[in-house]
Amino acid sequence: MSARLPLVIVGAGPAGMAAAIEAARAGLASVILDESPAPGGQIYRQIPDTFAYIDRAAGGRELQRGNRLRAGLSAHSSLISVRSRSAVIGIAPGPVPAVQWASECRSGELAAEQLILATGAYDRPVPFPGWTLPGVMTAGGAQSFMKTFGIRPGKRAIVAGTGPLLLVVAAQLHKAGVEVRALLEAGRPRFSAGAALRALRHPGLLRDAASYLWQLRRARIPVLLNHTVFAATGSAELESVEYGPVDSRDWTPQREHASHIDADLLVVGFGFVPSSELATLAGCEMEYRHILGGWIPRRDMHMETNQPGIYAAGDGAGVGGALVAVEEGRLAGIRAAERAGKLSAGEAASRRAGPLRRLRALQGVRALLDEMSAPRAGLLELTSGDTVVCRCEEVTFASALGAVRAGAGDLQSVKLACRLGMGACQGRNCAPAMALQLAQLTGRPVEAMGRIQPRPPIKPISLGAMAHHEPAGSGEPR
Repeated sequence: MSARLPLVIVGAGPAGMAAAIEAARAGLASVILDESPAPGGQIYRQIPDTFAYIDRAAGGRELQRGNRLRAGLSAHSSLISVRSRSAVIGIAPGPVPAVQWASECRSGELAAEQLILATGAYDRPVPFPGWTLPGVMTAGGAQSFMKTFGIRPGKRAIVAGTGPLLLVVAAQLHKAGVEVRALLEAGRPRFSAGAALRALRHPGLLRDAASYLWQLRRARIPVLLNHTVFAATGSAELESVEYGPVDSRDWTPQREHASHIDADLLVVGFGFVPSSELATLAGCEMEYRHILGGWIPRRDMHMETNQPGIYAAGDGAGVGGALVAVEEGRLAGIRAAERAGKLSAGEAASRRAGPLRRLRALQGVRALLDEMSAPRAGLLELTSGDTVVCRCEEVTFASALGAVRAGAGDLQSVKLACRLGMGACQGRNCAPAMALQLAQLTGRPVEAMGRIQPRPPIKPISLGAMAHHEPAGSGEPR
């Protein structure tokens, strides 16, 4: 490997952008690889000015935060190279990791002296009858339709799940001209004196939440607490949604009180799962943290993993939200600059004091949100025997259950028995939910269920891109 890049960053979301900016402030050059057309990630995705339904004054605070980070990239453009439309599909571990990438028509490897993984997260799948029908999509998918393409994803919508993102998506759908017929929140926020104090430390977050709630109330959109979707029905596409109340403690569906409502769009959002596949391939030590979304790499206070010079920041290392991701990205960028000799120990300590202080302040708010909206065991009862749990291979829950009864005791053995997780998504759509189901069936901890091990390429790649392969050391992706 002749050409080694001083710093490669995977992901141009909040954590990746913040890391690159901090590294550049210290004089360390970096290359950012991101599969989207432009920096921002999901939360700070750039929205064309022609999309008039986006409120750039209220909900636009997210856009403003994203624009500030993009301005930081531009201000340090001599040291930061952003390579958009380049997906990282694998990492070959070693003293100098080889980052394997692919674009539409090319692929290759980059030799990285240091590596920051800022891979983000994806919507947590919760299988229920009818969840594979056209017209049922995740919160992130609905946002992509609106933010990226300016497409109204439906006419009459139900929004269901848990967490503050539901408010955002429901308000965006309404702005886009969709009739939002109800928002179903499985949880029920309860504010103690201590919780209120923690929330008051971040008035900006409270203002954001109040703004979205006011938009929903003004639009007369019902917000039903301790309610969720039971099933989606339709012959060829979504036609109606069955929903109802859940037990306030564990969210067990109370089907005897079910109701039906016509809809052609069902948006579901039950939280997120860290995209930690690359950390696994890089040889990072992993641990299971349910409250943070699932399997994540172990890190120190500098965001460095057990692999020297490899860092993990943002939701890909534990779901914490955009504000947490920015501070973690800053810490990773500062540490990378220190390791590269661009900062002295004293200078690095001074620069990381602010991010560490802000992270400590955010921990209380994140704990509050997790307490209110972390998915609970009752949601597992939404899955019936004929519910498809692996969309890629069309494996039903009954088939997976049969594998367990035949002796399969973890995800890998279930995969071998019934092909669960063998499709293009490599288990992203089935493994999180099935791990919880297996744990309940076997009475063992979720972490004992293991995971479906990722294999490169972790995302589909065309034969044409494979044919035009550039070896490590041949330069940056073009």
